[in-house]
Amino acid sequence: MWVVLVLLLLVVSCDDSSTDGVATSQCEANAPAQLASKVDDDDGDGKPLDEDFPVIDDEDDDIADHAWIEDRFGIYHLFFHSENLYHPNQIEHYTTRDFQHLDYVGVALTVNPGAWDTDALWAPHVVEDDGTYFMFYTGVTGSGVDAIQRIGLATSTDLVMWTRFPANRCPGTNGDGCIYECDEPWTTWGDAGGSYDHQCRDPFVMWDAGAQRWLMFATAKSTNQFGVVTVARASDLSAWAGEGFIDATRRLATGTGAQTTGGQAENPFVVTSAGLNFLLFTDWEDPQDSVSVANPRTIAQYATSPSLSLDASGSADWTYRGYLPDTGVNAIEVIELRRQSRWFMSQSISSPMAGYPRTQRRTLLIRCATWGADGSVRTSNWGPTGASGLRQMSDLVSP
Repeated sequence: MWVVLVLLLLVVSCDDSSTDGVATSQCEANAPAQLASKVDDDDGDGKPLDEDFPVIDDEDDDIADHAWIEDRFGIYHLFFHSENLYHPNQIEHYTTRDFQHLDYVGVALTVNPGAWDTDALWAPHVVEDDGTYFMFYTGVTGSGVDAIQRIGLATSTDLVMWTRFPANRCPGTNGDGCIYECDEPWTTWGDAGGSYDHQCRDPFVMWDAGAQRWLMFATAKSTNQFGVVTVARASDLSAWAGEGFIDATRRLATGTGAQTTGGQAENPFVVTSAGLNFLLFTDWEDPQDSVSVANPRTIAQYATSPSLSLDASGSADWTYRGYLPDTGVNAIEVIELRRQSRWFMSQSISSPMAGYPRTQRRTLLIRCATWGADGSVRTSNWGPTGASGLRQMSDLVSP
């Protein structure tokens, strides 16, 4: 019974009609849904949100780089890396049935001592294929300018118990699960001696039906010394080879808008709508404050392409579009509602410019998103109408 009700809620929540007298115009609500993780008191002083960095960091459930996946029961699972003194060592797991609150499940994956991912785990992304869930993540060895980042893979059949993929495709490293290094001609990954050269993080994986292949979009350092979205291909989700990079996500003197002022291209995410591909990414080097920038803007930006064509020359089909509509957010993820053309955009609050205080840990805003055939993006609040606060599931459907 509850599974049916959950599916009913998800189907009608962003519909602008009414079902059995229940108002469902949630995509133009007065306030967005906001999701928060559990609060920990790591130092036991009774102040769970205080911080004495680097001795104590009570904000280790800060939600930044995250991923959503729906299971066969209509329950949505959230995975993200714990903050943990800015050196995350595990990936946390939560669930939700209504996008109004989160339930804690536990630790999905933690570092592997002495292995290629011994020091940190970042930025999970989960896909499902033939009943198996594949979690891609960033594994880190070392720290600071010399940190080495690689892409790892763990699998699960229930989204709870995860096992590293039983292979290592990263030469000279130990431990299972290492499947890709961004060692391509258009990146600095294989260079020696440079600061932050070994960047290879934030994997996003999608199926390219037209070419019958999987594509992995990731963050790397370009040979022009700025951030870039690099792309690899695979047929089986485990053996990856470089496909190309997207010049539209790099800092370019000949570019427009933030392409001339930024320099990073993190958290790639691709949405395909009405034959157009939207590549979302974050550039935290693009200013978004009201002091140094006359018209503050968001660090979340995007490019579009009519195809998933990619190459080693910069993938000319991709066009830089500028900023996403909402300020003060980053690490954008997108969820498509089943059985209707509605989308949720999950945004991590990165600054008070989002309209909500960010004094300690980051929370998620859930908004509705609309993708225009002209390459435009529009967002609107998702939540209850009126000022009474977020409704519980029992307020929307009858048991």
